[in-house]
Amino acid sequence: MKKNRIYLMLSVTLAVFFLTSSAFAAWPKKPIQIMIPWPAANDSTTAVASVMAPLMSKELGVPVKVVNKPGGSAVLATNELANSRPDGYTIGLISIGPMITQVLRGKTPYKNQDLKPLGLVWSMRFTLACRADAPYNNLKELAEYGKTNDLRLAHWGLGAVPTLVAMNVAKKGGFQWKETAYNDLNALLVVRGDADVVTLSIPEIKDYVEAGKMKVLAAMLPERLFDYPDVATVAEQGFGDAYSIWFGAFVPKKTPDDIAKKLSDTFFKVLATPKIQDYITKIGIIAHPTGPEAARKQMDSELANFGAIMKDLKIIK
Repeated sequence: MKKNRIYLMLSVTLAVFFLTSSAFAAWPKKPIQIMIPWPAANDSTTAVASVMAPLMSKELGVPVKVVNKPGGSAVLATNELANSRPDGYTIGLISIGPMITQVLRGKTPYKNQDLKPLGLVWSMRFTLACRADAPYNNLKELAEYGKTNDLRLAHWGLGAVPTLVAMNVAKKGGFQWKETAYNDLNALLVVRGDADVVTLSIPEIKDYVEAGKMKVLAAMLPERLFDYPDVATVAEQGFGDAYSIWFGAFVPKKTPDDIAKKLSDTFFKVLATPKIQDYITKIGIIAHPTGPEAARKQMDSELANFGAIMKDLKIIK
């Protein structure tokens, strides 16, 4: 009897192994969708994904198509991804907002853990910038100035990640902003003198910097800006962690590990090709591939750190 039980258990184990192997061997066998929760117009993530899709298709042997599903500050599509079939045929390119800060604010029907990271892939080149003639050139000088003078910060809103980074800079620097949120945030607010400092990306301020009308105080990135290598990051200057406005590739949490690994390996292989690297540089985003485990570790850290910042600002309880 004992031998029969052993044979039965062995048979079941082998059957499960061969069924799983067979299922994985058959994957993929239909088109794969890359879901992006923003409109396609002027969206750098859509642009990069659209160039990557044919190369991923060649690697995987099935069509890979990009689908834009905007709405709800990216929460609607992220929720759709979290609840889609975990079969490897739907990937989402999601940013830090709907994955971290929107979750913390209780604005999402999903939890951070409902999605499995394939990895973090690139970041927008966000900065703290000011007028070129401002009497400060870095965050330390800004903080010293702010202790005895008013500093007007123009931003997207208190829940926006660049704003949270800026508010944390003030906390660590021992000063307070006179802050104002703008629906139409732009560099002219600083150039015209309506604000002293603004949270904008390099493409939005580059012309003004090159014209000598603005300067960059700090980069909100893990590494320095490639076109402004003399500008230190927020973390390097001692005013917070290496936060960035990152974008990551995600699948539903129950997606089989072997399929998720195949997707992750393929995505990062294509991302590393000269064609994609050149294109990324051309449109002005920063690639910094971070694998699944490191991505999860970073997100867990950010949930704690941004949670503390948002509680301090009374955005959340």
